[in-house]
Amino acid sequence: MFGIVLKEYLGLIKGVKSILVILFVTSVSILAAQYASSSTFLAEAAGGSQGTELAGLSFIFILFGALFIYILSHDIVNRDIELQRIRLLITKTSRRNVIIGKFISVFAFWASVTLITFACISISTQTFHITPLIVLWVFIAFHSGVAIMMSTIITKHSYTVLISLIGGLVIPGVGIWSLFNKTVIANILSYALPYYIAMDDYRFIALTVVEVALMLIISIIVFERKEL
Repeated sequence: MFGIVLKEYLGLIKGVKSILVILFVTSVSILAAQYASSSTFLAEAAGGSQGTELAGLSFIFILFGALFIYILSHDIVNRDIELQRIRLLITKTSRRNVIIGKFISVFAFWASVTLITFACISISTQTFHITPLIVLWVFIAFHSGVAIMMSTIITKHSYTVLISLIGGLVIPGVGIWSLFNKTVIANILSYALPYYIAMDDYRFIALTVVEVALMLIISIIVFERKEL
């Protein structure tokens, strides 16, 4: 499994799209953090809560995190199936390890991107707040789970290209809409999607962790039943 994690992780880092995304996330987050740390208005708006400097990083992932993760990893499973490389993988390890290894590689890539950005922000603003980063990692784990499940259930790479683009735009829109709507459907969606938890209430973070586990279980079951 370690070999799968390393291969996929290095594959993500080497891509041109990944480099552009990393540069965008890091540069905008640091600029936003420097502005936030010197802004009296933002400090008062945050009610003195910790982590105001990380607001830029959090909002980038709230708005674009799903799109970034889906675009870079929508074909992480079905690509290997289409190219028949998956047959070689399952001769070396279990199908369960293939799914878990690919999930860890996607999560580790984005966790390392946010960790580097977090370190840069902490150094430049002389602050250190770990809770927002942990919440952000759970948020990333949710979308990494969606990407793995999507790529496992949908076997055609050409289909997941379009679905990842639509999902990356629609899911954040629905998640943010649910924050400002009081209908029953909006309330359900606010807990089903990680946006309310990431922006308003950390107490339900365990719910998102359970959802990630369920997505991995579904992916493993579907993958184990596939004819490869």
